[in-house]
Amino acid sequence: MDVNKFEIENRFNEKNKERFFKVLFPFSKKHNAAIANEVLRLCSLLSAQYIQFFEERYILTLAAKQRVIETPTESILVLEHITQKKLLGVHFLPAFICSTLLRTSYNKRKFDQYKALALLVIARLYYMGEHEAKIKSLCNEIRLFSSGKRETLAGFLPDIDSYNFSELVKQFNLLVDESSSPVTIDTIRNQLEHYSRPLKASYDLSNGYHRYAHTQRFRQTGTLTIKPKEVLNDEGDHAIEISQLHFGPKHPESWQYEDSADNDPRSINIVTSINNTSKSEALAAIQARTIFANLKKKAMYLPCDIYATTEFELTILLETCINSLVTNREDDISKLLLIMLLTGNTEEQVKQAKPYRNENKQIIGILRKHTLPSHSIRDELKCLTQPVKNSVYLPLPNIIISNLSSFKFRSIDKTLLKAFLQTINKNKGTHLTLTKISSYLHYHFSQLQIDPVVTHIISGTDIKVLPALYYTQLPLSTLLNHYKQYLEHLTLLIDMEPLSISPTDKEHLIGTTLHFDDTKLALLFRALKKRIQQYQTKTAKQFSEQAHNDITIITQLVLMLATGYRPVSGWFGKRDDFHLLSKNYWIADKTSSIGDNSRCIVLPNIAIHYLQAYIDYLSQAIIYHENQSPKIYHRYKDCLNNQAHFFFFRHDNKILEVLPSNYTHIIDSIFPMQPNWARHHIRSLLSKHNIAPELISAWIGHQDMAKPAFNTFSQLSRKQLQQISEIINQHFINIGLEG
Repeated sequence: MDVNKFEIENRFNEKNKERFFKVLFPFSKKHNAAIANEVLRLCSLLSAQYIQFFEERYILTLAAKQRVIETPTESILVLEHITQKKLLGVHFLPAFICSTLLRTSYNKRKFDQYKALALLVIARLYYMGEHEAKIKSLCNEIRLFSSGKRETLAGFLPDIDSYNFSELVKQFNLLVDESSSPVTIDTIRNQLEHYSRPLKASYDLSNGYHRYAHTQRFRQTGTLTIKPKEVLNDEGDHAIEISQLHFGPKHPESWQYEDSADNDPRSINIVTSINNTSKSEALAAIQARTIFANLKKKAMYLPCDIYATTEFELTILLETCINSLVTNREDDISKLLLIMLLTGNTEEQVKQAKPYRNENKQIIGILRKHTLPSHSIRDELKCLTQPVKNSVYLPLPNIIISNLSSFKFRSIDKTLLKAFLQTINKNKGTHLTLTKISSYLHYHFSQLQIDPVVTHIISGTDIKVLPALYYTQLPLSTLLNHYKQYLEHLTLLIDMEPLSISPTDKEHLIGTTLHFDDTKLALLFRALKKRIQQYQTKTAKQFSEQAHNDITIITQLVLMLATGYRPVSGWFGKRDDFHLLSKNYWIADKTSSIGDNSRCIVLPNIAIHYLQAYIDYLSQAIIYHENQSPKIYHRYKDCLNNQAHFFFFRHDNKILEVLPSNYTHIIDSIFPMQPNWARHHIRSLLSKHNIAPELISAWIGHQDMAKPAFNTFSQLSRKQLQQISEIINQHFINIGLEG
């Protein structure tokens, strides 16, 4: 773009330039000088591959130099002034300019490059006019990023040093394109749009526009989530489908959706049935409740369930389908039914499955995608995590994949499948249905107490259905071994070998990235303990802000791993929530749910040791601060007297309550992971030790069979909880927390 400075000045409307500088420099001389210094800094550090696209910097730097003075205000004070006056919506541009990266774990160079590029993009859009909405969104995004409120987004931002301007615009276009984007979270895609639109508009020099919204436009807060339908039976045409509509608050970070996945205070269950001819609303409501209750019962996979497939029915189905394949009669119907049986999928789900092909383009199995929000971790943090894959290849038996070109089965519909099963039922005296066939995998694994995460990955279930999917990491070999054992179980029923599969030597981890290696956790706690020991030399150091925060952090980390406590306001509760002698810990971390959803666990011995050490520290701090700082003295006292939350942070002589945002700020330089990382780690640990799924749900507070584990009719015993406590205690020993 070879354009001389005179052409640049003439390109844009003079009124637009004047307006831009009024918006950029709206304060006193000292405040404007601070903004000018930051503008000059940004213009000087932008990489050469971007500078060549923006000759507009000539006008920008010239205007900034005119406002430089010898003793300007610090830029951070300008941002504080805007925030205190509650003018972020008005002075969004100066607030963006004065934003400073607060997280030490972030890549500062990458942030500065994005900020410098954004400044020149904004300047161009302002000169052109009619782009204020794009400008405001970009300013707010980068300001929020600087304050650490875009953690998940950080993992998706392209490496700005690896591209020039045109290439960067293309990268953002790919990220926001729903058909090709690796981003599965709508919130993150919207945040990327706030970068993509202004970058593309400035690159294309496109005209801006105004968009008007009617004043009566419905603007409901929160998000609407529709879970996949559940089917009770398919007898005749009497299909019953359940859709759940979940109304929840919007969250700035994706990890907050993980912890609210089974915590919906508002939901609607819609029951539909084509045989409902009742004109009475009351009667229809009773019928709907009955149907929904049966669905809950079905989800328990009880041996007495009338919708479960019997071994006799299963044997007849397998023999009939395999004989059809051997004799080439109705082989497509047989293949489709067998795939449904092997994968736990309905007919519609099989037809939407993605095939996995070999180098000769032949189908050899099904490809499952298991993409989680935790996969979008920042590049700076990947050295701490274990690499995981987001795809799983499930091999299919040769008798099924032979001459199979796709999973579309276009010539087969539900009517043909039902007719095929009705013929079997009539000839063999069985009662096979499509629902029975597609649910047998779930039923069988449930009877063996296999982690439902395995079942749902094999069947390719939406992660919204089962919160445990967010939290569990497991080796691919574990999943494939369960899958092979299931095929062996089916093979034994017919005493044949047609369901054998080719072995796969691929081995990797799947699931969450937030299950950490023992060595890395040992290094973390060793460093923290070393820092705390250094404070013991002097009394003043021992009760300083840094010492208090470090002691608080190590105690919280131990409790996070011991309990799986959700990050909430008043994290870890109050002093009376735990009893050291009995080791009981009462946890109420579902504040938005209706009714009592609390739970009680048994703390490991090492966690009791750290809690006692923290209590001793609070008692000593009360004595030290009694004459030093009355405000801090009373806060320590309130902690022990159950008048305030048990934990708090200190910063600049202020008391910070234990909110997830405050925790993230304090721990950023120590272990900058999302606040609920310990829930991921501990669920993966317990799953690895083959703890029963319902016990894991009880420990970390997930619902089981649509009810909290510690419900009115809970059958949990203290012995079972003690078993988990001992596993976690041994884990603490392995990562160096003993003593």
